[in-house]
Amino acid sequence: MAINDFGTNDAQTVKLWSSLTMREALKSTLMNKFLGTGKGAILQRLTELEKTAGDTIKYDLLMQMINAGVTGDDRMRENEEELVYHQDSVAIDQLRNAHAFRRMSQQRTLHDMRMDAKTNLSEWFSGVYDTYMFDYLCGNTSRSFANTATAPDGDHYIMSGDVANSTVIATDEASLGSNDQIQLADLDYAKESAKTLTPPIRPVMIDGGEYFVAVLHSYSVTDMRLDVANSAYTSWPDIQMYANKRGLNNPLFSGSLGVYNGIIIYESTRIYSPISNVRRNLFLGAQAGVFAIGSAYDSIESQRVGKDNMMSWYEQTDDYGNEKGISVGCIFGMKATKFNSKDFGKIVISSYAASHAG
Repeated sequence: MAINDFGTNDAQTVKLWSSLTMREALKSTLMNKFLGTGKGAILQRLTELEKTAGDTIKYDLLMQMINAGVTGDDRMRENEEELVYHQDSVAIDQLRNAHAFRRMSQQRTLHDMRMDAKTNLSEWFSGVYDTYMFDYLCGNTSRSFANTATAPDGDHYIMSGDVANSTVIATDEASLGSNDQIQLADLDYAKESAKTLTPPIRPVMIDGGEYFVAVLHSYSVTDMRLDVANSAYTSWPDIQMYANKRGLNNPLFSGSLGVYNGIIIYESTRIYSPISNVRRNLFLGAQAGVFAIGSAYDSIESQRVGKDNMMSWYEQTDDYGNEKGISVGCIFGMKATKFNSKDFGKIVISSYAASHAG
């Protein structure tokens, strides 16, 4: 006897629910604010595998010219400068999770378990996206989903306390102490380094202005607030007010703590901690990382509903329709950009950061 279970694996339902799940998953993430398809985005979305088969995307960086050129009637021939490219790549893999329940479980509760499953799976993927993004950007080398994260290189790494004339300069993260909490001076130093590195870290262009982004752990945010209160730089209300005045119409300002020296400041508890009481805070510019997705479910186009759909949605019944399982999956990959063994669009600021409670 056939059992009708309206909506299960119906083509339109699959499209709708996978798209809704994706949108809800991204809506509550910082990743969504940083994500864009252009080279000016902090996290650049590479789209090549959304329309074709494959599991790896290779992308190039064209280095700027360094020769002085020729003057006057000096011979140009045989003094040309070669084009120099550095290459990086990102791989993708599948990640899934699921809920399962029985018919009598649904009968005993007023909850719409199908809707609750969608909500839970959306929230789970939200955490995954942000956690993975910060692990790759911060250099958590234990993160190896599709791509293995790499530790920050020396040119793109500073330690708090090195800037503010500390009497004891930390030599590694283990030697960071309570005098090495993050300060506004660290952001100034990071911005200076970003502009003078080869190649430089490019800012994000917003309404004709150039901005970088800093993401600090919650403990470090408290440290910086206290530093601002006791420093001659500015006041924390001024930092917040500047963001409100300049950023009402741009989503990159939405949810930020404020703006200091052209740096939009965000807070996240997902900033990676390599050891106890140390957080790898981030200073980010354009193309700090890349994000790629694949569309291998059924057919490439049938599963896509606009640009926001990159998940599978599958409902399965078992035991003659008595058991239902709902699975959501995504084929994706992300990593920090790295060219010629050097980080490209980010600087890691390792800071002593301990809880201030209790």
